[in-house]
Amino acid sequence: MQYVEISTDFSAAHFLESEFIHGHNFKVKVKFYGNLDNDGMVVDFDKAKDTLDEICNKFDHKVMLAESSVDSRNIAGEIKVQKKIYDIAKEDIVFLPISATTAEYVAEYIAKKLKEKFKSQNLKISVELEENYDSSATFFM
Repeated sequence: MQYVEISTDFSAAHFLESEFIHGHNFKVKVKFYGNLDNDGMVVDFDKAKDTLDEICNKFDHKVMLAESSVDSRNIAGEIKVQKKIYDIAKEDIVFLPISATTAEYVAEYIAKKLKEKFKSQNLKISVELEENYDSSATFFM
């Protein structure tokens, strides 16, 4: 078995219930594990990179919110975090089908989207999402 690695980055804001809204310049590293196909590749780099960029471009320069956030679906983009209220334009918000916008859940979301796209190739995938140069979360599937 071999692996290939691709990467990309995006900038986005998020918050957790215990934090105020803040942003990161996220870095994403993806590894595809598998056997070589008839063309001698684990996965086509161009297709993998295009898919990863397509997924991450949806977050770029947006505020990431969990769909399950009770206070995040108010009219006119009003977001309540602790005792603060933020008025954010709807087009600047991306709702994700995750429990919270932690690095762990966002990495899992990206991995599942990639797995869905490349399901016919029977690949193992890991996604590392780096929030800062000294902290990251990785999801394997």
